[in-house]
Amino acid sequence: MSVADMPAQEDTDLQARAQQMGVPPEVLLIVETLQADAEEKEGGALSLARLSKRTQLRMSTLRRFLSALEEAGVVKVEMNEDGTGSARLLVSPQ
Repeated sequence: MSVADMPAQEDTDLQARAQQMGVPPEVLLIVETLQADAEEKEGGALSLARLSKRTQLRMSTLRRFLSALEEAGVVKVEMNEDGTGSARLLVSPQ
């Protein structure tokens, strides 16, 4: 769910935690979504389409944030020749 579409309390909590960490709320939403999926599946990657749907971020927005997270060594993004891809968390959020 995107930050704009969250219930007010969840949005406030996410905004506050993101501000405390000094990151955009979308980054925290992406990392937490990847973490929850990794815990459910015991690791593994999440398709970009599913990640986009779960976070309700546009693919272009998601890719921009994932690029920054990949450069920081937080996630690994793998792209396929057909344009599909996946992302997985490399570090555990604190």
